Amino acid sequence: AEAIGANSLLCRVGSYYHDVGKISKPDYFIENQSSGLNRHMTLTPRSSHQIIVEHVKYGIELAREYKLPKSLLPFIEQHHGTTLVEYFYRQACQKRDAAESGEVSEEQFRYPGPKPRSREAAILMLADAVESATRCLSDFSAESIRDLVHDLAMKRLLDGQFSECELTMRDLEIIQQVMIKTVANIYHGRVAYPAAEEEPPAANVRTA
Repeated sequence: AEAIGANSLLCRVGSYYHDVGKISKPDYFIENQSSGLNRHMTLTPRSSHQIIVEHVKYGIELAREYKLPKSLLPFIEQHHGTTLVEYFYRQACQKRDAAESGEVSEEQFRYPGPKPRSREAAILMLADAVESATRCLSDFSAESIRDLVHDLAMKRLLDGQFSECELTMRDLEIIQQVMIKTVANIYHGRVAYPAAEEEPPAANVRTA
């Protein structure tokens, strides 16, 4: 946000609250499934999609109930925009192919929106996607991180997610560069220094 002259404090506080609606059904979100139990295994793709997108609606309700500043509501409401919940959409398509019944449209598996309407909300949308996607990376090389961030940014751009805010192509390029650097700093590999020759420990020296 600072790199493009946007409100960095608003971005930071908005990010603290953007997923507050997940506390309604925390066990249905992958980051909370430490036990290995996936509650979606017993649900249909449509039911799973409904539970996932509901965290936005519930988050808004909580924000209003606890009188959070109105400036934070757009971050809760817009951080997914109208993006596709791809996992459950693909799952629904696979089941349709197997059963040969009914049509599956992308619109049925999208978030209700609205799309980001400020540069700050757009930054959070991309940061949220990058943070989630990096958990699945096995290769944290500079090239891998750069490709991941660029692919996520272009996917949202081409999907029209930034069409309702004042984010420019120059802004988006700068945001990508900053995020690439940030992720690389978080997941950087340790430098392999040459092993030093071990010296015999001195007698009667405590090594606590």
